[in-house]
Amino acid sequence: GAADLGALGIEGAADVRLWRGRGCGECRGTGYRGRTGIYELFVLTEDARSLILRRAPGREIRRAALEAGMLTLRLDGWAKACEGVTTVEEILRVTQEDA
Repeated sequence: GAADLGALGIEGAADVRLWRGRGCGECRGTGYRGRTGIYELFVLTEDARSLILRRAPGREIRRAALEAGMLTLRLDGWAKACEGVTTVEEILRVTQEDA
């Protein structure tokens, strides 16, 4: 619901349909089957490389990476929740808030 979206830091997504499995005996009532990976991808840019070499604080490196389009675990999880692959609750359980 809207609270789940807010917890993910997603606003203005009222038209997004989220999914939740009902569960069965085979999945022990969880609604999940198998495993799905979520990934954080950081492509090293020249700006990020420069920050790393001058030993900039981690938050500064992360900010530069996000500005360059880094995909965080939570954002990848959000995309998978929108696709119906997993739930918002599961993404909140396994990721930390993006700084």
